[in-house]
Amino acid sequence: MTTYSIEFGALGDTRPVPPLTVETDDINEFHRAVAEHAIPYLTPVLTEMGRPEAADCFFHTNEDRSMGEFMWLDFAGGRGARFCPARITTA
Repeated sequence: MTTYSIEFGALGDTRPVPPLTVETDDINEFHRAVAEHAIPYLTPVLTEMGRPEAADCFFHTNEDRSMGEFMWLDFAGGRGARFCPARITTA
């Protein structure tokens, strides 16, 4: 079982998401746990920024899971955004 520590970066002028520790070897479970933890903190900030739709997002990591970010995509409108970067370390 791998233990991941996630430190979230800034969104606008704030750092709204507290750190999180996730223990799993399932990458899908990892991504879901991060999103379930962070989205409730991101939603009010995104709403205040005038981008409430961006709260309908997912968490994405690089190949070695050392960093991640949230992504919002609007396929119909051809738009997207990446925000709230995160540093990931394993213990």
